[in-house]
Amino acid sequence: MDIRYFESLIAIVELGSIARAAQTQSLTPAAVGQRIAAIESHFNVALLNRGSHKATPTEACLSLLPRLRHIVGEFHDLHSDIDHSSVSGKLNLGAISTALTGIIPAAIKQLALSAPGLILQIRPGTSNSLFVDLSERRIDIAIIVLPPYKLPREYRAITLRKEPLVLISSQTAGKSIREKLVNNPYICYDSQSWGGIKARKYLTDRKINIEPCYELDALESIEKLVQQGMGVSLVPQWAGLDAASSGMEVEVIKPDQYSRQIVLLTRASDSREKITTAISQALIR
Repeated sequence: MDIRYFESLIAIVELGSIARAAQTQSLTPAAVGQRIAAIESHFNVALLNRGSHKATPTEACLSLLPRLRHIVGEFHDLHSDIDHSSVSGKLNLGAISTALTGIIPAAIKQLALSAPGLILQIRPGTSNSLFVDLSERRIDIAIIVLPPYKLPREYRAITLRKEPLVLISSQTAGKSIREKLVNNPYICYDSQSWGGIKARKYLTDRKINIEPCYELDALESIEKLVQQGMGVSLVPQWAGLDAASSGMEVEVIKPDQYSRQIVLLTRASDSREKITTAISQALIR
């Protein structure tokens, strides 16, 4: 069985249609359909529920997917196993939005020089969703906020940066952090997100009872609202926060317990130690 047939099936499941999968693989929908038919014939089971506009996986397909993703990943790692002098192969990397705009661009530039044979496929998402993607082998590695619970032993986290909690404001009423929070509209960083939990804990610990006017899981959008004088917010000091040019005031919250950690998360059993090391070194620079 050609490994590319498995790649087509995985693409269909992730993209939701044969046509979209065919487009990403530079094939016709008919060619992709023939690949799926070949897999179904081999296993003697239907793998897709085919509708007029989309294709969804059957229970049999969902059962096969984790192992198929593992097989495809192992296949692409063969080149790096043979060529011990370089870091190469294809890697599916998941990343939160602030990493995509803050630390990944410089890392990609560095990797282009140090590991030209490495092909990165980047999937955006929230920390929570990317953790699920990693556990279900839709991605190989993830840049996320460290979860607010103890990691299972099958995962390994490399700390990339620590981002202190800060109050961002612009021409607001009040002098102290408490006064600014109480006397101005509060823009809440999603209190259910792993980073937002830190801000919620700070307010609880300080017994500051305020109702948010807005609640968003988008730090860049919160920054723009504060710039426009729409309120104040407690957010992590992410790499892309541009206080100097925006005229905002940024006040660091202490102690350090309210900081969030950005980590590179992998499965402990992952055999691609060279690739993980190369990526972490490029990200930490």
